[in-house]
Amino acid sequence: MSKSVIIDDNRELAQILSAELTRQGHTVQCAHSGRDGLALLERDTADLIFLDLHLPDMDGTEVLGPARVLRPEAEVVIMTAYPHLSSALAAIKGQVMDYLCKPFTFDELTPILQRALAGRERRQRPKHSQEPGSPQGKIEMIGASEASRALNAMIRQLAASGVRAALITGESGTGKELAAGLLHAEGPRRNGPFIEVNCSAISEALFESELFGHERGAFTGAVGSRRGLAEMADGGTLFLDEIGEMPLSCQAKLLRFLDDQTFLRVGGSRKIRVDTQIVAATNRDLKGMVALGTFREDLYYRLLVAPITLTPLRSRPDDILPVASHWLRRISARHGNRVGEFTPEAEQRLLSYAWPGNVREMRNLIERLVILCPGDRISEDQLPAEFFPAATASDSPVVDASFISRIETARDATAPVDEGPAPAMTTPPTSLQALGDAHIQRVLAKMKGNKTKAAEILGISRQTLRTRLTSIS
Repeated sequence: MSKSVIIDDNRELAQILSAELTRQGHTVQCAHSGRDGLALLERDTADLIFLDLHLPDMDGTEVLGPARVLRPEAEVVIMTAYPHLSSALAAIKGQVMDYLCKPFTFDELTPILQRALAGRERRQRPKHSQEPGSPQGKIEMIGASEASRALNAMIRQLAASGVRAALITGESGTGKELAAGLLHAEGPRRNGPFIEVNCSAISEALFESELFGHERGAFTGAVGSRRGLAEMADGGTLFLDEIGEMPLSCQAKLLRFLDDQTFLRVGGSRKIRVDTQIVAATNRDLKGMVALGTFREDLYYRLLVAPITLTPLRSRPDDILPVASHWLRRISARHGNRVGEFTPEAEQRLLSYAWPGNVREMRNLIERLVILCPGDRISEDQLPAEFFPAATASDSPVVDASFISRIETARDATAPVDEGPAPAMTTPPTSLQALGDAHIQRVLAKMKGNKTKAAEILGISRQTLRTRLTSIS
């Protein structure tokens, strides 16, 4: 059952919203001022917070920061009767899930509740739950190439050593979170928590409190003490994703923690010691950032104790089909359908594609293909346009000299013969149209009726080819 908190001084609206949420199975608590709302959040957990921008004692944006500190697991929806307040909405961008303009209908509320519940399910799900067919929830970096096998072996070796700090680098979508999970699962802290932190989502002002916690009264809205993420990860792993986005001022605090595994809560005087493995990940060039002065050199080398580099999918062609098959089996099972393989032509398209979004792009594409697949195999006809690059002249051997010669002959036959400046030439459309139709039919026959290949050689889209073939018939 989901828990919702409404913070709004409009008692009538709060009552109506509360009744609708209760009808949909939520437990609801209401507060009618900023201070009462923060006190309520201090006492109890929340999955969803409805926060009014205009409260009698505080501005809603002033409540938001402490609320996010008290209940980082909650999704926040801002409510306002003044949607034109772009400055206020810009100030809280990235800290809230959505906002509602008063008055709103229950139809507008429903998709917000669905997104909030989906986010709650993701948070409650174990970071690396057992996958179909994997014994005892074992984590694997899927791949058949020598590079993938070497990577798996290296991560397991580092994990077994109990290394305290590691840095995972690689392009977006290469599986850095999965590598971090493997490093945790194969190490001595495997039975401890795996706490993930998205460094780009934490503001500079809240970073220290989020990471190390705070004591009661440390700042406005700190109505009680709270453990930070580093303390929650005691005995396990703290995964700092997108560490390249961490503000420079916060990096020094992280370095001190890395050095001796101790910290002070904000507003506290007692040192707290933990045993935590720190795994950082980034798709940015940290060495280049060090040269520019935007990333601390000492922190960079402290994390570089155990460097792990994930290569892009395009540089591991032997992995493309095994990874695609893995995701096809998994996604097909989740959707309960019978899509079990790719046609040989589709496999060739997968192999020739550059995969700029790496494994994440592949996973998302396969999910879309599985959902839309009309049969039990995915064919090349279902692949999007980017898998069919426009053909160049060198790719079009069937456009031979005789065809060009016939085009020129048709043009010469209609050229004016009088002297002086030639008027604009008009080509008989029927003769050229006939030549074009003949060429299309010849290419299609040469490709044994494969419209995708024929369109590629002709340098036109499949839809254009279909239209031309309709006019020919």
